[in-house]
Amino acid sequence: MDEEATQAPVNAKLTSVGEMDSSLEDEAKRIGDEAVELFSEDFDTNKEQGFEWYALNTYSGYEKRVKRNIECRTRNYDEADFHPSEYILDVEVPLEDVEQHTEKGKRNIEGRVRIPGYVLINMKEDKRAINFVQETEGVTSFVEMNHKPVALSKKEVMNMMTSFIRRNAVKEANLKSPDKIVEVKYKVGENVNIITDPFAGLHGIISEVLPEAQKLKVTISAFGRDTPMDLGFNQVEKIEEA
Repeated sequence: MDEEATQAPVNAKLTSVGEMDSSLEDEAKRIGDEAVELFSEDFDTNKEQGFEWYALNTYSGYEKRVKRNIECRTRNYDEADFHPSEYILDVEVPLEDVEQHTEKGKRNIEGRVRIPGYVLINMKEDKRAINFVQETEGVTSFVEMNHKPVALSKKEVMNMMTSFIRRNAVKEANLKSPDKIVEVKYKVGENVNIITDPFAGLHGIISEVLPEAQKLKVTISAFGRDTPMDLGFNQVEKIEEA
């Protein structure tokens, strides 16, 4: 069998894998979009029934615990004249998946709290319900104005919840979320100091950041001209401005 004949199936297979990946990304996007649209519709419906979204202040690092505390107390509270479940519809801590790139390599963080120190709650404005929430362990206060909880606008809620809604919907479908946040220590235009030989001690300016490769394109002044170099994250350090 000649070489050309043996290559055809391999190329076909590669094309098939690429098409499959693209198809899964499209499916993930569709599922995420539908989930966000449904949340938007529910927001309007619940608002008509008197439910508003509010922000609770809590200690950073206690957000998930506060959510569990409120949900647990709401389920188990048993008083004849007051049922919290009639006033509290939902409690959420928006989370995000992060891919961090530093000089130590890549690190994936799943479920990082997106807004540290805050918990969102969808509830009716009722004095007993407000007191019930404020008495929950870990809650410091509602976000207030003139000593009264301030309802969040739909735009504010959507800004805080959209990526979280998409993330959850895609994960439930066992697909990869397209909304992963990539965090890189370095930025284009920053000044860096080269710390490894043979150019240790020279300064340069970052012209491009390549997270997946853990590399930077850095322009240094050497031999009387600007010279571009490819350097690893671990070969430079940022020059902090005074």
